[in-house]
Amino acid sequence: MMQPDKNLDSTYIFQPFKGWNVSTTYKARWDGIGIKAPVEYVVKNITTLPFNLYLNVVDDMTHHVGVGGGYGPINIGFSTQVGKKSEKKNRHLSFNWSSTKFNLQFSHSKIRDTGKCIMEYEGADPSVIQELETSANLWRISGFYIFNHKKFSFPSAYTGRLVQKKSAGSILVGAKYLHGGIALPEKRTAVSTLLSDLIGYKTYQLSVGAGYSFNWVLYHRDAETRKDIGRLHNLTFNITAIPLLTFVNEMSLIHMDENGKKNRIGVHGHLQPNVLGKVGLCYAFGHLYVNCGFEYNYNIFRTAQFTRDELSAKPYNDLPYEYKLSIIGHLANCVGSLELHYRF
Repeated sequence: MMQPDKNLDSTYIFQPFKGWNVSTTYKARWDGIGIKAPVEYVVKNITTLPFNLYLNVVDDMTHHVGVGGGYGPINIGFSTQVGKKSEKKNRHLSFNWSSTKFNLQFSHSKIRDTGKCIMEYEGADPSVIQELETSANLWRISGFYIFNHKKFSFPSAYTGRLVQKKSAGSILVGAKYLHGGIALPEKRTAVSTLLSDLIGYKTYQLSVGAGYSFNWVLYHRDAETRKDIGRLHNLTFNITAIPLLTFVNEMSLIHMDENGKKNRIGVHGHLQPNVLGKVGLCYAFGHLYVNCGFEYNYNIFRTAQFTRDELSAKPYNDLPYEYKLSIIGHLANCVGSLELHYRF
């Protein structure tokens, strides 16, 4: 049973008596992780050949089904990819703590797929070097504080724990930590040769920002009491947008030398603007509630220009050519979800 929060304004927020919930979930996910490397290929300081090298993993939409459940403000969910014959299915784990004053979310995605490497020369058609069996890991921790928590209920549009009776909104202040990376095959490839025997990279990012969230109540019919919620009907639409500034932006490049030893080289990225956006629609009727939502995350990593020797685990001073390159990394995902919950 859920005890009522006396700090909430009952004119705006209804608090059901039921605290437990179980759910089934369908998610359409698009996860993108990769790098763009603008390269200048210089031969004997005379001839310069500029080109772009792209390495991207998972550009297509994938379908996931999962289960979840929780009590009060805490919910845990797990989903796995369907419609893929390979045993290496993409998986996603999430933990959400949606209080009246704050929202905290943790998620981990394991992506196993084919990476595509593209060479793009000026004035010529792009060419695919080769496709690589790759794996990617994405860890995200994000949260925000809700200022107008007495009248505005963020959980009303996403977890059904509370019900927004009248439209209201709130300023949010939040932060996000992101850790992700790509692991490439350790055998020598055209990609590893061009990028100083690169076999993977990892990024570490910390962002802060402020935004706004608003609940628009499209329809509401009260329950008899907190315990008897059979006649409860509510339709609430939420939109949330939090612009972020990434001020900790680090990348670790992983190289393989001739002896098979892995070497890590760290490079620092610039300040970057990013965004966290979320849209949700929740229909609550009695013990059941249905939620459909869309979430968007986007993070960029960008370095200054380096020479190949500065980025490499071994010197190339004896060669008659050199590379000058910068690295632009991106980690992004879009998730559309449909969830059916039952509270008891």
